[in-house]
Amino acid sequence: MTEIRSIQKCEHCETWTDGKKAFCCSCGEMLDLEYRKNRWELHKRLQDLPGFMDWYKLKGADKNILLLILEKMIQGGQLILTAVVAFITLILLLLPG
Repeated sequence: MTEIRSIQKCEHCETWTDGKKAFCCSCGEMLDLEYRKNRWELHKRLQDLPGFMDWYKLKGADKNILLLILEKMIQGGQLILTAVVAFITLILLLLPG
């Protein structure tokens, strides 16, 4: 019994490739336009989300010196906490065991 394989024309390099594959064999671009569109929309939505470390930024800290000092104290506390956790992790890893 022979297997019928579908072929698909790449939108980027105009070469014919196996339609069951996700990427073009010639240029490496994605073959499925709908999938590429969904990935692009997801990428844009994720870029609009605030970053992991943006939650501590205080509104108006660039205009008010007290808020700026408080923001820098928060950053210093985060740095100290990270250093303590890293040190404890290092000690636990070096313990015989």
